[in-house]
Amino acid sequence: MRRCKGKTVYREEGSRLIDCDRCGYIHVVPMYTEKDLEEFYKNEFSESTPSPNWHDKVKNICKWKKGGTVLDIGCWEGAQLEYFAKKKDWKCMGVELNKKAAQKSRKKGIEVHEVSVREFFDKFKNKKWDVINVAYVLEHIIDPYSFMCAIKDHLKKNGIVIIEVPNEFNPFQMAYLKEHKVDPYWVSLPIHLNYFNKEGIEKLIKRAGWRIIHGEMSFPMEMFLLMGDDYRVKPKVGRMCYNKLLKMQDTLREYDDELVSKFHSSLYSAGIGRSIVLYLKKK
Repeated sequence: MRRCKGKTVYREEGSRLIDCDRCGYIHVVPMYTEKDLEEFYKNEFSESTPSPNWHDKVKNICKWKKGGTVLDIGCWEGAQLEYFAKKKDWKCMGVELNKKAAQKSRKKGIEVHEVSVREFFDKFKNKKWDVINVAYVLEHIIDPYSFMCAIKDHLKKNGIVIIEVPNEFNPFQMAYLKEHKVDPYWVSLPIHLNYFNKEGIEKLIKRAGWRIIHGEMSFPMEMFLLMGDDYRVKPKVGRMCYNKLLKMQDTLREYDDELVSKFHSSLYSAGIGRSIVLYLKKK
């Protein structure tokens, strides 16, 4: 049984978020049960968007691996796996619960399984991969530490795991809260159980027996908020800001295909960015 305690950073209808002394990152207490979450997700359906960082992930993976097997947990419409599916030296597989997204992935020639992560690893308990991408998963699960320990059993020798999580309670967000005197708008219970920033995710990763070989953070979308583009309450403004970001990144890649990744590496050093992307190997 988890015995978690730490400073309370937010309260909401009987739940608290604590900066946990034991776990090393911010999470909800009391923690939800599997039954609680299953009941919630029976009636909850939300769309998602593919990570804008997939291009740089592919480039970085190919620096360390010239071929092999790739597993994408939460592959969505297969934006990243599509690259590997076209290459003879790579074999790819995805896990995706969203039926529409999984169907689009299959049309690209990708093998996709519409099951939970737990069911998937039960089904393929003896299989190992060269590369495992875990994008926007750790914030949703009850015990990220156990997951990060268990996933080592499915990684080949010298394999690479890439994790991506939202960068929450980051300096730009906290500056916005201080200026506007509002509650942390990124808190979403029970959808997000865990909230990671640079310090918190690094503590989890190291405690679970991984070493970081490369780190990046995506462009800090909160910069638009700080400049007065309030996408929190104006969806059209949000789409405009996101399209500006994509345009900027495309322009930078046209000039230098690795420039966006270099920029994101600098952001990681400062702990500033919208999402955290870490490339890991087993210790």
